[in-house]
Amino acid sequence: MVHRPVRHALALALVLIAALSALRRGPRSFSPIPEPPAAPPPALVVDPNTASLGALESLPGIGPTLARRIIEGRSRRGYERIDDLRRVRGIGERTLSRLRPRLRIGARSEVAQEAHADGHRDEVRHEVTAHEGERVGPLE
Repeated sequence: MVHRPVRHALALALVLIAALSALRRGPRSFSPIPEPPAAPPPALVVDPNTASLGALESLPGIGPTLARRIIEGRSRRGYERIDDLRRVRGIGERTLSRLRPRLRIGARSEVAQEAHADGHRDEVRHEVTAHEGERVGPLE
């Protein structure tokens, strides 16, 4: 049997060996696993014939003035093709190329208008288009 002082010495030696080996390896730093970047929200796709002022202003390069001009243009003639937006003062080819991926003209997106006896025209209904541009239905 090993005497008590020898057992204490062996235990102390084992503790020292363990401590020295831990110091030799250095501190371990654990870096958190980075979270994957959140997917950007899907870009809003709008129909210039039915979009609200706010939706138009959310488009790249469109501020309040151009948004109002787009709405004025649609109340006069509407837009049958995306290229018709070039009629709007301030929208050139460069702006239109930035807007093109975010615009859809619905299959039946012309603004239905009705002439009144006093000569004023009021918008009666709009077609609502979904994200991909398919027709969802009329607003009543």
